[in-house]
Amino acid sequence: MKVQLLGATGYIGSALAERLAGGGHEVVALVRPKARETAVPGEVRHGDLYEPETLKGAVTPDIDVVVHAANPTGDEDVDVAAIEALAGGGARLVYISGVWVLGATTEAAGEGAPVNPITPSRYRPRVERLVLDAGGVVVRPGIVYGRGAGIPTVLAAPGQEDGRYVHAGGPVPTWATVHVDDLADLLVLAIEKAAPGSLFHAVAEEAVSVADVAAAAGRTGRAVPWPIDEASEVLGRPFAEGLALSQVVSGDLARNVLGWRPSRPGILDDVRSGSYASRA
Repeated sequence: MKVQLLGATGYIGSALAERLAGGGHEVVALVRPKARETAVPGEVRHGDLYEPETLKGAVTPDIDVVVHAANPTGDEDVDVAAIEALAGGGARLVYISGVWVLGATTEAAGEGAPVNPITPSRYRPRVERLVLDAGGVVVRPGIVYGRGAGIPTVLAAPGQEDGRYVHAGGPVPTWATVHVDDLADLLVLAIEKAAPGSLFHAVAEEAVSVADVAAAAGRTGRAVPWPIDEASEVLGRPFAEGLALSQVVSGDLARNVLGWRPSRPGILDDVRSGSYASRA
């Protein structure tokens, strides 16, 4: 297939681009006209989320699938217009959302669970609905980790021995997690096999204690609570709110329907002795 990829130079997008190219797919990276030079496999085209007409023009008839792996702009009108442009280009659209649209959950939430988005995901349910109604596919990753990057890197400050975890005054939060390479595997399966209008959770581990992740990041076996107000001064309130969110999320549907088999190290092992340990 010829797959056009928004966000091809980003954390998730770069892993997906590698996986697609290695699987024999033709990757067309869609990047901003003035984006920094970064090596990507395959063809490069230009488009801008803030200029929907450039997105629509880039989705030529030879494109089979468009994957939106770019970060949201934070402007609902801009992101909705971009989705409308991409969905109207004739190719099937795969959109990467996130489990934060579910809000707090205490039991394993499946794809049919009601949405209750926190601030960073406040309008993503609207975007998801646009994609699904257009016959596209939505994938909601949990907390993405791996390759020594992503969210785990914020839990241990440079030079700090103790891990930190953000909390909102209640019990220690749990995260639903997925390794970035396992996520890339699921996205390829969604591109190749998912039925129109499908929604999948990309979750390998349903609930991992954030205190355990922070302790692994600190490499002392201890974790120190980081009050959300203090964390907000460093990370911004919306992001801190996401880190403090406690969730239990099921990824069984992707396993049962698409045959997804996540196989990379769990987040605790990767943080303690895998790709993050090499950064210490």
